[in-house]
Amino acid sequence: MERNAGLDIIRSSAILLVLFCHGLGFFFMSYHDWNPLNYVTGYLGVELFFVLSGFLIGRILLQEIVENGSLSRLGTFYVRRWFRTLPLYLLAVAITYLFVTHHMNLTNLVFLQNFNESHLAFLPISWSLSIEEWFYLLMPVPLLLAGKFRRKPAAFFVVSALLIAFFPILRMFEVHNNQPLWDYGVRKQIPLRLDSLVFGVMLAGVKTYHAAFYRKYLTGKTSLLIAVAGLAYFSGYLVYKGIAEQTMDHSWFDRTLLFSVVSLCIALLIAVFETHIPRMGRLPKLRGFIGFISAQSYGYYLFHWNLFVWFSKENTTSSIGHSLYLLVFALIILIAFNFVAHRYFEVPIMKLRDLITKKSKRPAVDSPAAWGNEPLKFD
Repeated sequence: MERNAGLDIIRSSAILLVLFCHGLGFFFMSYHDWNPLNYVTGYLGVELFFVLSGFLIGRILLQEIVENGSLSRLGTFYVRRWFRTLPLYLLAVAITYLFVTHHMNLTNLVFLQNFNESHLAFLPISWSLSIEEWFYLLMPVPLLLAGKFRRKPAAFFVVSALLIAFFPILRMFEVHNNQPLWDYGVRKQIPLRLDSLVFGVMLAGVKTYHAAFYRKYLTGKTSLLIAVAGLAYFSGYLVYKGIAEQTMDHSWFDRTLLFSVVSLCIALLIAVFETHIPRMGRLPKLRGFIGFISAQSYGYYLFHWNLFVWFSKENTTSSIGHSLYLLVFALIILIAFNFVAHRYFEVPIMKLRDLITKKSKRPAVDSPAAWGNEPLKFD
């Protein structure tokens, strides 16, 4: 069974935006003040990851937890998630500790580094992984409770809606009382950002329980126009302008509702791409390239930071050509290293995961009709 090309495009775009952001920051900042563009691309890339992760995990949560939930299935979900995310992360932590810096704190191993900026400095890109890991840990619990109700769809939407409303209110409370900075004080704080992933879960629920509404109202040209225009304005113009004019840290909207609006626009974009670009069968080479980037995006995200740090130390001349050479060389090594890590480290662990959880022998799960026979290729 084939992966969904539309979702691969979203994920590939996300990692390419992050690589562009950090490539610009490490190798070309001395030639021009790229900081506003840096934030726009990095911010949008991570937000794409958040909502997409919520959508993909939402499908699994609906099938395994809401519709067929039990404590044993909840335990299996955790095991499968952690086998997917922890080994490669711990490899990145080990490489960072051995070759970059010994200033590691226990918080870096339990995804609590976001609460201390000095701890986060050990592996700065891990802030978004901390948010995702705590989402994986916490989100199944209320959904398991929702699955105990007779009207499971209604319970699911009530829980999701309450969470989507709760976190912006929490941000408003934090901004009112503590006046945090936009980036570290709000954007990177675990308790303030989980709603971005819940938007993805909600989208998965709409597709599952209201398939006709999903296809009629969320996947058309109007949704695409709203998504593109919204992202261009809210995650493009507003962020660029806010960083350039240094107003983000003082703006109430930018520190509270901006994240919700951007997540909503991304959810609409995912619905359109997921529905209308399922396979790209007429462009097999492009499809293969996008699928390759998407499948290995997690490793690119984890390993690129240290490589960029190392190579940027050689960026001592004022030649743009030399800077570009260093960036390209770093990317080549990143792709090669991650290919090896994926094939000989990540894939064997995934096979071990399937063996441990006995995926092929698990009781059959009642799959919501809206998903048909689509494979769980992203779990």
